[in-house]
Amino acid sequence: MTVNPEFQRNLLLEWNLHRMILIAGVIAGIFVLAGLFGTQNVVANIALLTFLLGTVLWGGHRAGDAILDELRERTWDSQKMSAIDPWAMTWGKLFGATIMPWFAGCISLIVYFVEREGPTQIERLQMIVFCISGAILVHSLSLIGALVGTHLDKFGKSTLTTWASVGALGLLAFYFANYLRSDDIIVWYGASYDRFDFLTASLLVLCAWVTFGAYRLMCTELAVNTLPVAWIAFLIYLIVYFSGVYVSPNLPFTQSISLAAAIALTICGGSSYIAAFALYRDPLAFRRLGTCVRARNWRRFFEEIPVWIVSMSLALVSVVVCAALHYTPRYSGEYLEHIGVSSLAIWLLFLRDTLILYFFTYGISKRRVETSTIICLAMLYWLIPSIIESSGLVKTSWLLRPPMKDQPLMSATIIAVHVIFVAILVLRRYRQRIAPARSVS
Repeated sequence: MTVNPEFQRNLLLEWNLHRMILIAGVIAGIFVLAGLFGTQNVVANIALLTFLLGTVLWGGHRAGDAILDELRERTWDSQKMSAIDPWAMTWGKLFGATIMPWFAGCISLIVYFVEREGPTQIERLQMIVFCISGAILVHSLSLIGALVGTHLDKFGKSTLTTWASVGALGLLAFYFANYLRSDDIIVWYGASYDRFDFLTASLLVLCAWVTFGAYRLMCTELAVNTLPVAWIAFLIYLIVYFSGVYVSPNLPFTQSISLAAAIALTICGGSSYIAAFALYRDPLAFRRLGTCVRARNWRRFFEEIPVWIVSMSLALVSVVVCAALHYTPRYSGEYLEHIGVSSLAIWLLFLRDTLILYFFTYGISKRRVETSTIICLAMLYWLIPSIIESSGLVKTSWLLRPPMKDQPLMSATIIAVHVIFVAILVLRRYRQRIAPARSVS
């Protein structure tokens, strides 16, 4: 059997006897001190804390550094030109660069399993699976952040990447904590599930999705063309997953569809923001798309299309569904169930904000594009409308921040004007910087 060369290379760099002895000695000393001054459950809890600090945090840092170290040493370009396929490159870095954190984590989880009192062996094994899945999730997010950072700051450190991964895990924990405040039963699509079983299954599936996302980003980095099918499948999964919290078989059909469409609009719109801000915005992407359309090469067209456009397209489908259900019977006063025509205004806001981002992307300076966009959006959403409102000109402030809930049609019209204006500016800058007109000889 052929060993993954990337995994083998990382093993040679990371694994050695001195590190093993040092890590095992430190962890053993911590557990001995905990055993002298506490009970067995104290030792088990210390073992989980050691896993969090050693495997999750340190491992997340090492996973990001697997890419960023090569950028600093200027060996990443030669790596990209090697014959290693994207999947081998992904799991070779994901598990090879984190081999020592996983060594510390294995010791901690074994101690937890042996010392933990109260839960059954099956419950302890389930907790171990939960911890391992969470660690792989953070490592994959850190690797994704490093791959994104290859186009943002080639010589940056992975500190921001690591904390972004931990922050994402914290948001996930906050979401899961909503269930911890109630009882041990989770209701999903009207069916009851054991809390910890449901959370473990959710984390396993999310871990698989994020790891696959790291692989698809590696494909992009290694210039392997892929269709956006996986991105669409991931968005559909998120829509189905979060809709289960609100939708049940007891609800009327139109009410369930309205809720699912509103959730889909939120998820697809939010994902378009993330994709547009985080992923590399190739200045020549739209030129290649135009070439594919003229050549009727549709497969190449879908391979080149930015994923934020895919998200916006799915969001537009949600807008059509929400608008079509606008005049259906109202079963409650919840705005989420009757978003109706307001969904069009929300979709146009997503489009306008993305166009503003591209306006700064096509500018002379390529630095601080995202920061400039965020400042501009803060002024449009909050600063300027608040100043106008404080002057007593409330209706004038609607020109920047229209009342989408009370006046959906007027709001959609105003924001459509925004979109047209920004699109003209973006097109003008695109023609000046990216696709200048040919001079007439």
